[in-house]
Amino acid sequence: MEARNEKMSFERLFKPKNVLIYDAKPKISFFIDGFIRQGYNLKNLYLVSTQVKEILGIKCLKSVDDVPVDSIDLVILSVRRDNLVKELSNLLSRKIIKFIHIFTAGTGEFDEKGANIEREIKEILNAYSSTRSIGPNCMGLYCPQGKIAYYSSFPTENGDVGLIFQSGDLHSKMVKFGSRRYNLRFSKGVSAGNCIDIQVSELLQYLNNDNETQVICVYFEGLPVLQKNEGRRLLEVLKNMKKPVLFMRGGRTERGQAAVLTHTGSLASKGNIWKAIFKQTPIIDVPPSLDELIDYTYLFSNNIQHYKERKKEVKYPKSKNVLVVLWSGGFGILATDILTELGLNLPIISGKKLDALKQIYPIRVGSLTNPLDMPWIISSKVYSEVCKAAIDDTIDLVLIVTDAWRDLDDDKFKNFYINLLGIRTHVESLDKIFVIILPQYPSESRQILSNKLKNDGFLVYESIESAARSFLKLYEYGNKRKVV
Repeated sequence: MEARNEKMSFERLFKPKNVLIYDAKPKISFFIDGFIRQGYNLKNLYLVSTQVKEILGIKCLKSVDDVPVDSIDLVILSVRRDNLVKELSNLLSRKIIKFIHIFTAGTGEFDEKGANIEREIKEILNAYSSTRSIGPNCMGLYCPQGKIAYYSSFPTENGDVGLIFQSGDLHSKMVKFGSRRYNLRFSKGVSAGNCIDIQVSELLQYLNNDNETQVICVYFEGLPVLQKNEGRRLLEVLKNMKKPVLFMRGGRTERGQAAVLTHTGSLASKGNIWKAIFKQTPIIDVPPSLDELIDYTYLFSNNIQHYKERKKEVKYPKSKNVLVVLWSGGFGILATDILTELGLNLPIISGKKLDALKQIYPIRVGSLTNPLDMPWIISSKVYSEVCKAAIDDTIDLVLIVTDAWRDLDDDKFKNFYINLLGIRTHVESLDKIFVIILPQYPSESRQILSNKLKNDGFLVYESIESAARSFLKLYEYGNKRKVV
């Protein structure tokens, strides 16, 4: 079993040349919608249905024997669990199949009968050693380059973020929320479910060597009951990951572990074991929050893209020093408290450096000591000059707090935007990180500005706290790379 795992390529799993859906029915037409939206060649999409003659304009075949090819890259198998073993055996006896996505739920996560069904499926797959499977109990696959998705709402553009999730709904929301909130784009994603065959360790190893993937996100519930060596394999793979892995673990609490058993039937590991794993490997521990995982992914992906576009080696923060720029004394105090409590440093600007800033801007209202509190001058060249003079190699993160503008054609806004562009160029020339904080509230003008900033390549976060937590994970990963 392990020998064939080592040699198996998952290229045809994510980029199948042909696909069979069995038993196709209207209630799972979302799969077909996904293929259509992604632009998959529908001549190579075969539907076999015992119920209907046509779905979404695609004619259904009556039997697997009617499929006009002998070899199939990917089968999406959706049948009642009581028929699962019989139908799987029937398919494999009639066609050469590379990969099977077992959509059917109600197996090992449900009851003892379901667990027995999983054991039988595993025996069948062991007998057909050239066939691999994801699932059961999973939504399946997403790969824009392979033209496949299980929801039509998923982006069609390719990206650099790879996903391995044991929850189909979380996988779906990661794609939907991440793409709409931060314009994240994805290379390959898999909702792996109960993992009775293909393991998280194998998928990690594949993405680690995948040229299209630069950041990997994992939602992990536990080790499968039927794979006794997966714990050891997973640890070895995690130790050797060359790419950032943002690892979110379900079942951290005793109550959460009980929920895991009824979701994927996995064996959740104890917290002290995971503390040791995170210490021994370069992977990043993500709290049980999809929002935080999306926030972290946004910064990791953009940081890597920044260097890749310039054909430079990817760099990570050297320190936790932050410069904050805003126009509110009260907000400055709150920002200082938030950042300090999180473990970041706000170096106080004093001495010759402060004198130099005052030469540029003889301030009467506000502060130049960090945070830079400079009301009324954001559209002036002086604003940009002060910021550039304050930002040097000792600062690794620059946060500029702003608000929505009603009129983006206003000269004041245009001058402010020119200042932002100039400050960003200066920050990036020093290989530092530049983030705009644009607080979230219901506002059309706020949304317009947010879209403009993101489309122009600015990193935009909704709060200082979310930006700071993401930066700290980037800093942590940089340090881990040095020692692990």
